[in-house]
Amino acid sequence: MTGYTVIDVETTGLVPERGDRVVEIGIVKVSDFGEIQEHWSTLVNPQRDVGPTRIHGITASDVRDAPTFAEIAPYVLGALGGRTVVAHNAVFDLRFLASELVHAGVALTDLPLLGLCTMQWSSTYLSAPSRRLIDCCTACGVELHDAHSAHADALAAAGLLAHYLDVSRFEPPWGDTVTATRKYAWPPYGDSYPELRMVHRDAARAAQRDDAWLERIVSRMPRSADYRVESYLDVLEMALLDRFLAEHEKDQLVAVATAAGLTRGMVLDVHGSYLEAMARAALDDGVVTTEERRELDHVAAMLGLRPGDVDAALRVATVAIERETPATDGAIATAGIVLERGDRVVFTGEMRRERSEWEILVRSHGLEPGGVTKKTKVVVASDPNSLSGKAVKARSYGVPIVTEASFERMFTAWTRGTA
Repeated sequence: MTGYTVIDVETTGLVPERGDRVVEIGIVKVSDFGEIQEHWSTLVNPQRDVGPTRIHGITASDVRDAPTFAEIAPYVLGALGGRTVVAHNAVFDLRFLASELVHAGVALTDLPLLGLCTMQWSSTYLSAPSRRLIDCCTACGVELHDAHSAHADALAAAGLLAHYLDVSRFEPPWGDTVTATRKYAWPPYGDSYPELRMVHRDAARAAQRDDAWLERIVSRMPRSADYRVESYLDVLEMALLDRFLAEHEKDQLVAVATAAGLTRGMVLDVHGSYLEAMARAALDDGVVTTEERRELDHVAAMLGLRPGDVDAALRVATVAIERETPATDGAIATAGIVLERGDRVVFTGEMRRERSEWEILVRSHGLEPGGVTKKTKVVVASDPNSLSGKAVKARSYGVPIVTEASFERMFTAWTRGTA
């Protein structure tokens, strides 16, 4: 009996096959009797921009001195050999794990990686309102602090695993998975191990997400009997945190759905269920405001649904509230920088104001947004330590990089002076 290794990763995006990388990993070793044997975590320098800080709370500054995945790869491999890999939404985490190991030069020949999914088994062992990690943990009394940090999420998933093992009297029904995973031929690491250098996030600095509205939505999502639907919905919720689906996020969702083997009809059913849950959240106070209706229409359009679907979702939500039943039974400026008209200004990364809004604004005052060149006056980034391609190029040219707040002060002072 060699036990389990629970993992959790925070990432720059949703699809590793399109260049998204791991920015944090948490690893917890658990015995076959649910006892935690060892646990560790570290931030990871993705050697690119860190992606949605609003979700994982990690900034470019946080990962600047963190190890790359290649540096920790031997220790990750050492935690996997002869054990069953476990994750909450294992399809997602194992795809990133495999991608990072291959990127680090590990010769994985048997893909996709196999593992045990605590999300998949949650409907067997829990009576939780949703398959979200926090709801599953609440249902069985497992503590989850600092959600969306890899260490906390991995420990929480380990707690779920221990609960499942206890309920099954340590004779769980996933024997075939255990046999297959523990026979997996992980490549040996023959070189000398580098020093294991770990960098941990400062929980006090972790970004706070304004997601109370989202929480009300996902808590009303019906559970699905199909694990593939649950896995897709978990990724959809992350993509919709900012209430907007960019084109690349749409492409990412297509890739996730394809990897999960979902048909177009199944995906539209999930989208319809999400819209109904959103309508239920909007009706919580008995009134759908003009802004809430506009947002419902906007989300419906993004999800490939029709305007009439919003009306139908509101009717279903109204009846559900009256009956106190679930909403649906369906599937689921810096000193020394002086701006002048004609100057090129470049924006990179996620900022408080949309990049397109900034570009329209500066263009209206005679500045030129665009790509980074040697003549660029300033690059504006959500974090001046950004590892985005634009920021890296700016540094090579000696172009100053400032925060959005600094540029806003600089720009406001300049526009007042030129008015």
